[in-house]
Amino acid sequence: MVEVRDEGFTLMEVVLAIGLFAIVMGSLPAVIISNSRANAFARRVTTAVGMAQDEIEVIRSMRYVDVTDGADNPTDPTDAMTYTRTWTLTDGPTDSTRKVAVVVSWTDQGARRVEIDALIGS
Repeated sequence: MVEVRDEGFTLMEVVLAIGLFAIVMGSLPAVIISNSRANAFARRVTTAVGMAQDEIEVIRSMRYVDVTDGADNPTDPTDAMTYTRTWTLTDGPTDSTRKVAVVVSWTDQGARRVEIDALIGS
């Protein structure tokens, strides 16, 4: 009968484990960088949508006859990103309504923008 020794790992098992560990650890920085960029983009989109919604609420609180086209450049204090926010008014579906289009844009690895449309009435 052959005696089986079960005292540890073989050299092949250790080499294979180290190789797999090296492959996983080598790809980790790329995953972290990609995740960081995606989080920053999502944060900026969320900020831009919030800025557009804020402007629509300001416009809705104004008297109908006082609403005009405009633009400003708000800055996000969390990452010092400056956005360009413009709002334009066009005729609505009825004589007593107008369509408001608020566009918030910024430059972050290319031109980015979000747009929110709303109807206001007299």
